[in-house]
Amino acid sequence: MPGRQTRMVSTSIALEMLNLHQLGTWPLIPRSLAGVLEMERSVTAVLGKDVVLPCRYQAQEGEKVVQVTWLKQGPEGQNVEIAVLNLEYGEHIQEPYVGRVLRQAPGPLEDGAIVLKNAVQADEGAYECRLITFPSGNFEGSMTLSVLVRPLPTLNPGPPLEEGQGRTLAASCTAEGNPMPTVTWETQVRGTNSTRHSSHPRSASVTSEFFLVPQCARCRP
Repeated sequence: MPGRQTRMVSTSIALEMLNLHQLGTWPLIPRSLAGVLEMERSVTAVLGKDVVLPCRYQAQEGEKVVQVTWLKQGPEGQNVEIAVLNLEYGEHIQEPYVGRVLRQAPGPLEDGAIVLKNAVQADEGAYECRLITFPSGNFEGSMTLSVLVRPLPTLNPGPPLEEGQGRTLAASCTAEGNPMPTVTWETQVRGTNSTRHSSHPRSASVTSEFFLVPQCARCRP
């Protein structure tokens, strides 16, 4: 299925929030009879807007999801727990995500999607959704979140134009965003432009300068 990935990692049972009386004896079923974990490989958010991180398990008859765990890859590659959704104990959200992470919809945990509110650039990165299912075992999938920053252009006029100056800066435009913005000049005046780019930790900026040669269109004798 394009844009999605499925990975069954093992048939072992993770204990995390589950206790022994919940586990009991779980008969393991062949991989070919297990359900399918569906996740988008990549999701794009807009800075300041809410975004849904999907994680859905298409269960076979007799299967159910008993726990969903969301993790984010930290700056040093370690997995940091965000949220645990448990069939018996409900939801547990870790700091600093309290108030920012919500379960998308109530009901069976086959839909383990969460909502990340008010996306910020620090939310960019790799996420992992881990499922504990009965009786099939554990499944996990990963995705990448990108946060778009809308460009904020600034137009700066050049110095007053005078005939005879030669090639002169008429105006410059700077825009910063993620991904790198593009600046295009729309004018009926013939001129040239030059562009330079700068990269920042979570964004990029572009500055375009528009030059022309001042000429007298209607000169006095």
